[in-house]
Amino acid sequence: MINTEWFSIRALTLPATAIALLLAFFIVWFILRMQFSKQWAGLYGDAIFTFIIVWKFSLIVTDFSSVIEQPIGLIYFNGGTTGVYLGVIAVLVQFVWKKQKIQLDEEGVTAGIWAILLTQSIYQWFVVLLNDNPVKSEVVTLIVLSILTIFILWKKTAIKTVLLIYTLVLMIVAVFQPQGLWQTAVGVSMLLFVLGYIMIQQVEGRK
Repeated sequence: MINTEWFSIRALTLPATAIALLLAFFIVWFILRMQFSKQWAGLYGDAIFTFIIVWKFSLIVTDFSSVIEQPIGLIYFNGGTTGVYLGVIAVLVQFVWKKQKIQLDEEGVTAGIWAILLTQSIYQWFVVLLNDNPVKSEVVTLIVLSILTIFILWKKTAIKTVLLIYTLVLMIVAVFQPQGLWQTAVGVSMLLFVLGYIMIQQVEGRK
């Protein structure tokens, strides 16, 4: 989806995609807090914090000269698409580094997969609602992801299969969106698939 709207919060102006992401983070954290042990909501909160910090301060990497000239720009700007990828990669590295301490069990894997799927779905829903993209792409996104997400959470089928199916369907949905498969959401989805697969393999390796 293409960002078409911007929102002002006092002196800070954010694109609709950033608002959608922050709303998705909060809602998913709340769902995890209600549905699973608070430990998993806490880990999700840590991942969110890591992502936001890396995403914001990645401006140092993407536009170092501007940061030197105007350091206050770190408050108002971020690393853009590159920053998003760096943020997700940082979360992945953080998990790999901490995975032996986490003691991930089946509930933890389920919570993790829920977090991966719901964050993407809810983000996409808010992007549709907050922006003005072609009606066809918006309808396809809302209907397909809503049905798929509800079915997955309701049926609670094999986690590995669920993760694969969701990622593939998200890529198919992306084809109907303005930027197609080249949008950031698709690349992020692939990285999140890797994260989910690592979680699943960790638990399966203990059986």
